[in-house]
Amino acid sequence: MLLGVFSIIYIITLILQIIVPFIVRETIVFGVTVPEQNIKHSTLAKMKKRYTQIVGSAGFFLFIIMVISYKMLAPSESMQSFVLLGCLFGMLIVSMLLYWVNYQKVSALKKQEQWGLHIKQVRAVDLTARSRDEMLPWSFFAVPLAIPIFLMIYTVLHYDQMPANIAVHWGPNGEADAWKAKTYFTAMSLPILMLLMQCMMWGIADSIKRSAIKLAVNRKEESLEDQLKTRKYISWNLLLVSYALTILLTVLQLSNIYPSIIEGYKLLPLFILFLVVVLGSLVVYAMKKHKHKVHYKESIDSQVMDVDEDRYWKGGLIYMNRHDPSVFVEKRFGIGWTMNLANPRGYIVIGLPFILLLLISIFSL
Repeated sequence: MLLGVFSIIYIITLILQIIVPFIVRETIVFGVTVPEQNIKHSTLAKMKKRYTQIVGSAGFFLFIIMVISYKMLAPSESMQSFVLLGCLFGMLIVSMLLYWVNYQKVSALKKQEQWGLHIKQVRAVDLTARSRDEMLPWSFFAVPLAIPIFLMIYTVLHYDQMPANIAVHWGPNGEADAWKAKTYFTAMSLPILMLLMQCMMWGIADSIKRSAIKLAVNRKEESLEDQLKTRKYISWNLLLVSYALTILLTVLQLSNIYPSIIEGYKLLPLFILFLVVVLGSLVVYAMKKHKHKVHYKESIDSQVMDVDEDRYWKGGLIYMNRHDPSVFVEKRFGIGWTMNLANPRGYIVIGLPFILLLLISIFSL
C-alpha cells in the first residue's frame, strides 16, 4: 500500500515538473524575462524540449530504482521510507539543477543578443480589473477557522475521558505509532496546530486577493482573463486543501477522544482521500492554468514590452521587491505562488504561524 500511494505521488510530481516550462507565461523562460518579440527564438524551444526529455528520463530511471529498492528492503520499514523519499528528492534535485543550467544559458543569451535593450518598457493597468476579480471571499474560510476553536472547547470538556497516552504521530498505514503522556498541552496540540494552519491558509488567500493583477502590455484582454482565472482557481485550490486538512485533523483529534474509531486501518482511507484532494486540486489548477494562459501564436510588431523585473528575482526563483505591495506573486518556474521576501507582511502571514507550528510540533512530539 505504501509503495502504491507513494508511486502516485511520485508520478504526479514528475509530470508536473516535466510540464512546468509550458505552463508559466511564455514571456518567462526558465525564470528570465524574454520580450514578446523574441519568444519564438529557436534556442528557447530546444532548451524546453531538452529539459523535458532529461527530467522525464531521469525521473523514470529513479522510479525504477525506487520500486526495485523497495522490494529488496521489504523487512525494513524505515529503509523503505528513506528510499522512497530519497528517489523523490533526487528527481526534484535533477529538475532544479537542470533549471539552473538553463537559467544561466537564457540569461547569457538575452545579454548577448541585447533583448529588450532598445524597446520601451510599459506597465499595463486596467482600473476595472478588481471589480471582475472572482477570488473567493474570506467568509468561505470561516468554517475551517471556527472548527479548531470548537475542538479546543470540546477537548477540554472531554479531557477526563481521554486515555492516559495521546497519539501524536500516525504511520503510513494509518495507525498511530507514537504517543505522549496526557496533559492539557498534548491534548490541545492538534486543534492549535489546525488553527495556525487555517490562519495561514486564510492569510495566503487574502494576500493573493490583494496582490497586483499583472497584464501583458500588448495583449491586455487575454492576459487579464488569464490573471482572473488563475486567481479564481488558486483560491478554490486553497479552499479545498483547507477543508481537507480540517476534516483530517478533526478525525485525528476525535480519535484521541474516542480511541475505538482508529482500530485497525480505519484511518488509512482518510489519509489517501486527503492526498487525492491535495494532489488532484494541484493537477486541476495546473491544467486550468495552461488552458487560460496567454498563447503567443502570432508575432507582433510592437515597440513596447512588459516591464523587465529580472532584477527583483534572485535566480528566477526568489522574489524581493520592496516597491511591490504584493505579498505573493506567481512563480516564474513552478506551479503556484511565492512570497515577496521584501514585504514585511509576508513574514506575519507565513513566518509567524510557521514558527509557532514548529515550536508546538517540537514540544508536543
